[in-house]
Amino acid sequence: MESARREDAQEILDLYSLVIDVVNASTVRLGWNIEIYPDRSFIDEAIAAGEMCILRKDERIAAAAVVNHKVNPEYDEIDWEIKDPPSKIATIHALAVAPDMRGGSLSYAMLADIERYCRDCGDLAVHLDVIDTNIPAYKLYTRNGYTEVDCIKMYYEVVGTREFWMLEKVL
Repeated sequence: MESARREDAQEILDLYSLVIDVVNASTVRLGWNIEIYPDRSFIDEAIAAGEMCILRKDERIAAAAVVNHKVNPEYDEIDWEIKDPPSKIATIHALAVAPDMRGGSLSYAMLADIERYCRDCGDLAVHLDVIDTNIPAYKLYTRNGYTEVDCIKMYYEVVGTREFWMLEKVL
């Protein structure tokens, strides 16, 4: 895993666009929309902040995710095992794997790399949310030691108010 560079932005956008087309045509229905989230400004801002992580396979970007300490206000209401300090709790956003590379070990490798990176940065835990229709993502995280802490209604511009599983992994 590596930090994305400005010149990677278009390839990351293309990856997200492909994932959106494939996943939203399935029963998963993420609700992502390349015009709203994860859009080009989201990618550019994450790259500029050093928060966009990518994994390459055969010289192409095969997976991408944003890792930072930014959360929705609803996160503050969850009874996490690790709550403080917020600056030591990482959050994964917009984890995506190229559709032709799903089902293998790539998503596990990306997640393991993110967790290693977070540990190296001194983070104590990783928190994230998964929309209630994304069973494959839920299974990925729980198979990798994430615990479902709650299921809550939360608002995101791209999907409106929906149910989200709130997951945590203590590092």
